[in-house]
Parts: sequence; C-alpha cells; structure tokens
Amino acid sequence: MPSRQTPNVVASPDPAKAIPAPPDLTNDEYFYDGPSRRTVTIVAIVAVLALLVSGAALALTALRPASTSATTDSCRSLAWASLPDDSTLPAGWILAGSGFYSDGYSTSVVGPAASGSTDVPSIYVRLNCLGTDDHLALTRSHDAAVAAGSTVVAFAKLGDESFALQDPTGGTTIYFRRSGIVAYLVASTTVTPADLQQSSTAFDLAIAAATASNGSGIIAGITTPAPGGTLAPLPSAGAATPAPSDGPTSTPSHLVPALEAILPKSVNGTAFTSQSTNGTTAISTDAASVALAASIKGFGKTPADFQVAESYDATGSLDLEILAFRIVGVDGIPARQAIIASWMAAAASGMTTSPTTVGGRSVIAVNYGDGGPIDSIYVHGQDVFDVSTSDPTLAATALNLLP
Repeated sequence: MPSRQTPNVVASPDPAKAIPAPPDLTNDEYFYDGPSRRTVTIVAIVAVLALLVSGAALALTALRPASTSATTDSCRSLAWASLPDDSTLPAGWILAGSGFYSDGYSTSVVGPAASGSTDVPSIYVRLNCLGTDDHLALTRSHDAAVAAGSTVVAFAKLGDESFALQDPTGGTTIYFRRSGIVAYLVASTTVTPADLQQSSTAFDLAIAAATASNGSGIIAGITTPAPGGTLAPLPSAGAATPAPSDGPTSTPSHLVPALEAILPKSVNGTAFTSQSTNGTTAISTDAASVALAASIKGFGKTPADFQVAESYDATGSLDLEILAFRIVGVDGIPARQAIIASWMAAAASGMTTSPTTVGGRSVIAVNYGDGGPIDSIYVHGQDVFDVSTSDPTLAATALNLLP
C-alpha cells in the first residue's frame, strides 16, 4: 500500500517483556464467556418475542484440529492479507504509513480532528505472526503494561482472546489474538471509545476473513497449547442454551412497526410473520449483550436506541430467517461492526467471517462452523439485515427483497 503521511502516534508497548505471575485471563474482568451467537441472538429475543426459529443450529461445537505450527511464509501471508479496507473504519478515518515485515505489519489509522481542534485522533496498530505462542505473547504483553502502571478497562471481546488497558496518560491499548496473530492497537487520548471499538473490530474482521480464505488450513488450524506452569488457562466456551420450542409461546411484540415494515411479507409465495422489539427488553447480561451494550454506549446511545425486528415462516417450511437491526442515529457500517463484534464475543472458535456477494448484494458471510445456516449481513443506510439460511439460492432471493 502506498505510504501516506503519518501523524504523531503513541509509541507502541514492548510485547516481549516477561513478568512473572500472569493474571487469570479467564476472569470476567477480561472476558465475557457465554453461549454462541446464534443462541444469544435467538434465545434472547425468543424470551421476549417467542420467535419461531425452525432448523436453526442453536449450539456451536468447538471442533478444533490438533495444534499446528505456522510456517513463516503462511503466517506472513495471512498477516499481510489482514489489512482492512478504509470503508470498514470509522467515517473519515484512513490507513496511513503501513510497513510490512517478515512477521506481520504495522500501520496507523487516523481520523478527522474534532471541530475547532488541531489534535488528530490516531491509533498505532501492530500485527505479529506468533503461531502457537500467541497466548503466551498476549499474557506477557499484559503483564508488561500493568507493571508500567496501566489498568484494565472494559471493552468488548475480540478474536479468540483479548483485553484493554489504559496507561497513566489516559491512552488506551487493545490487545487481541486470532489464528496465531497477535494484534495491539494503541490509541491516543483523542480517540473516542466508539471509534476505537470500530477500528479494533475492523482489524479483527480482516484477520477472520483472511483466515477463512486461507486454503492451506495451516493458520486456520492453530490452537493454543494446553496451559502449563504459570500461564493462564484459556476461557472455555459458554454452555449452550436449550433450543426454543417450535412455535410462538406468547403474544408477538410489535414495538418497532416501522422496522418490521421493511421486512418481506412473503418469500417464494410463503407468507412470513414479523415481530420487533428494542434493546430495553432484548439486551440482557449474556456475553453478546454485554459487548453490544458497550458499543451502543460508545456511540453515545442507550439500549432504547437499539431496535430489532424479525420476519419468519410460522409454518417452518422454509429454512430462512430475516433479522433487521438498527441503532437509531448510527450509520449501518459501524452498526454492523458492533453487531458482529458482539457475536464474536460469545461465539465458539469455529466462527468465521468473510466479505462476499450474494444475489448481487455485497455482504459479510458469517459461518459458525457447525454445519448450520450461514448468515449474510447486508447494510442499507442505517439498517443492518441478517439473512440466515443454509440455501444459497434462498439467501439470494431474500436479499433481493430487501431495500
């Protein structure tokens, strides 16, 4: 990528310093464990709306292959392919001054200065290829930063493992690992929580997409070795929530009729039923909800500003569910980032995302690795649509019925 002028950024921490007695990274202070994205999304709304979800795979099984060491070439290729597009960053933000190395790359993302200010918000980013040493490197990075005076701050979980620290000057650093790559983002004090959340998610999604498209499977198959000595254990996936019964069990809710109105009333001649609610009732205390609530707060919004509607076949004859999400006053791109990030916070390790085209629509495909439906995430204006089905033809048909 051509180099652009790079503004002053916060110096990156040294992730190699080792300090004894690593923390228990499974503590909720660092991670939000919970059921899978599909369980969280469907069960949380079913509890309020009694939604019908026929054929949905409600529990994800973490089927990970044996530990594999990444070769230098494969890891470098994965890292270099994990550079996000400017369109996935916050509005007005760009990538600047990228440098590519044998073990990954570094770059900066910079945003527009606030009105009346000359301070340009910036985030220094570094991706390192570490293979099966990713967990150890992340732990040591945490200890080095804490020893230097940094403190833990709440932040939505990213990748396979993550945490956020604030240094004594007020700057925040996000650390996460995915597929053998360790990433850290060092934000200046002028970066808002919402912009840092979206920027971090953009890099996480870029790594996930690169991993999904890696045909060799060398990186995708990496797992963290069993912890030993003083190394903190990895968080386990949350227990799956039982699937709801086949059919509504209470009166449907219609709290957001305007959002319901834009969903299809029928698909391939089959009548669809719609329901809706808002975040006041839909957002709970599960992992995905906690992550989503953090993003909503970062946008300067409240749970009441989050809206969700569903359109489905009440007879269960079609393998199709269509969801619409809206965070009032927030553009669909950052809203999509926040929603997918919340799913990642609760999903098992098999979840992958990748940009693709379905039915002529540009979407992000979300695959949970469980053999169940694939979710096609489509954005129109401030609305985010989730078309979930195992049938690609049906997905294309449904997407073309949306705005």
